[in-house]
Amino acid sequence: MDIQSCLEEMEAAVQRVADGLEAVEMIAIGMDGMKSQYAGGVYAIWRYLADANQELSKCLTACLNAV
Repeated sequence: MDIQSCLEEMEAAVQRVADGLEAVEMIAIGMDGMKSQYAGGVYAIWRYLADANQELSKCLTACLNAV
């Protein structure tokens, strides 16, 4: 597999992670609306993972543009 194909597969995986993060965000919003005591913790996990996903996306974009 060449580097371009590998990066394209990574791009698909990053998109799946982003989709999962949106689901976690919706869960956090729902928990907040229900006044769950755990909503803050779920928000914290979502924010941490969303930040990591954003950095990964930036790196992937830079790699795709360099090829």
